[in-house]
Amino acid sequence: MKPIKPMTRLGIQLLLGLLSVSSDHPSGKNKTQGFTLIELLIAAAIIGLVISLAGFGVVTATQSNKRTEAIAARRYDLSRAFDFISNEIRMATRINQTTALTATDSASMANLLTSVGLSVPGIPVLYLEVPITSNIPTICPADGPNAGAPPPQPTTYDLVVYDIRPSSQDWLGPNSIYRYGRIPKTDGTIDPCSDPVASDTLVDAISDQIDNSSNCPTPGILMGAEGFQVCVRGSQVDLFMRSKISSVEIHRLSSTATSRTGNSQVAPFLNATRQPGTNTVNLSWQWNTPGTDTTFAVTKEVTDAKQTTEIYNGSNLNTVTQMTGSTGDQHCYTVTASVGTITSPTSNKACFIQ
Repeated sequence: MKPIKPMTRLGIQLLLGLLSVSSDHPSGKNKTQGFTLIELLIAAAIIGLVISLAGFGVVTATQSNKRTEAIAARRYDLSRAFDFISNEIRMATRINQTTALTATDSASMANLLTSVGLSVPGIPVLYLEVPITSNIPTICPADGPNAGAPPPQPTTYDLVVYDIRPSSQDWLGPNSIYRYGRIPKTDGTIDPCSDPVASDTLVDAISDQIDNSSNCPTPGILMGAEGFQVCVRGSQVDLFMRSKISSVEIHRLSSTATSRTGNSQVAPFLNATRQPGTNTVNLSWQWNTPGTDTTFAVTKEVTDAKQTTEIYNGSNLNTVTQMTGSTGDQHCYTVTASVGTITSPTSNKACFIQ
């Protein structure tokens, strides 16, 4: 009788690469032998190695996916904060200045904040006065904040301060940008009865490296530190922000925002005196923004004759002029300051009768 071919264990052969072993039984029947201990140990080792490699690949892919998601989240947070600050700059009537003071460095910024009764723990970078466009009640309504009391001061505008400081334990380091001010509603308006919120974290993971690429040519004033800087040029603000995405990756954003509500340059303050018994007028003015390249222009308006002329243009802070014309004419004087292409608002008006 022709012997029957031995059976093969195809599934195990594919997994282990082992050939089944067969032999002819003395009775003439074929039987398949079992695995030896060494073969089982080799199989277990191979299976363990395959599982380990597969597990390592899954873990690596998961970690890579989480890192990608974290980087995307940080970039989104930085972009969101960047847009939020830019929008408030566009709404502001004054930027890094009050009616009397202008911030040109950290010391003058501290004096400015003190003058409005504010102080922040970090390095102040941006001070804004954002007008409140909502109706301002005499007494706050019963169903809202400060019910039954007058709205907090100031009532016609909101004081907003952005500063940079080390992140607290609940936020990603090394730095965070914090905001002081009333919290806008979902439609962007401000409730005049709401209280300002101090140290409201706007965005974390801000870089601790100085952005040396921040360009702020004269007459711009550079303020800020590390990953949060601004260059203020009148009503225009160049905004520079850097997020520390990882230990080796820095994400940088920069753009220019312009106030839509007016010129945020400080207006000069004009002093004028008339020498007794004469038509001689002594004019002098003050301007809190420093700069050796500042040019002042003094304009005289004779109201009755409807004539306007420029009587002085230069860098001095005073001049002397004569009133000429008809007796009874009113002569009014104003002054403006120009730094580069930026011109300040017109000063207060001083008038005399000839």
